[in-house]
Amino acid sequence: MKVATPSRYTYQVQERGDRVRPNRFHSRYAILKLLLEKLQYLVESELLVPGEKLLDYGCGNKPYESLFKQKFDRYIGADFPGNDRAEIAVGCQGQLPIADASIDCVLSSQVLEHVEQPQVYLKEAYRVLKPGSALVLSTHGIWRYHPDPCDYWRWTAAGLQREIVQAGFEIVSVQSVFGMASAGLQLWQDATEEKIPGRLRKFYIWLLQRAIAWMESRHPEQLSNDAAVYIILAKKSRGEEKVFS
Repeated sequence: MKVATPSRYTYQVQERGDRVRPNRFHSRYAILKLLLEKLQYLVESELLVPGEKLLDYGCGNKPYESLFKQKFDRYIGADFPGNDRAEIAVGCQGQLPIADASIDCVLSSQVLEHVEQPQVYLKEAYRVLKPGSALVLSTHGIWRYHPDPCDYWRWTAAGLQREIVQAGFEIVSVQSVFGMASAGLQLWQDATEEKIPGRLRKFYIWLLQRAIAWMESRHPEQLSNDAAVYIILAKKSRGEEKVFS
């Protein structure tokens, strides 16, 4: 879900690529592969309890639908009006036309940095979740500006956890994608690739993405405080019937 005043809160129709199967010459190859691996770890672990209904809150082109359908019978996409892939249209601040405590999991993948009021968004996710159910959220730490149509926020690991806890959730696990060196090399690539002659650019990107993948393979489980992406698994407290207005 991408929030912006210029668009009057309508979905931005554009080519979003394949996050699950990126081309090896893609400028985001390493991070997309690692992000998928860490989401897959969550899906395959006992930390994420299976259920009936998952809500993809800001679904875009639903890149992780097949992955999460391994644990959830119904995969429901929610986004701004104009997204043909979404079953549910949300309000201008992300309001969901869904009953309280009716969803078994909320997935928020690379959405929160585009949301004008993160607490409104997170509390709405909290409201629709059943007690004890999970929020799976990924968003950026160190990353380049990428409006879709606007880009508002970056978080530290501590700051993102504070934001989620403030909305009422309990943190279950925190994962990171990229350490400082990898994030720095990704930013270097993004800053310089347009300066490389066209006939050499694909090789340049391929080389840097391989270097990033090699650096990340040296400490795959280490949590970085200077990551490009954080992945949070959080839960709504059992017995908590609090509803936010």
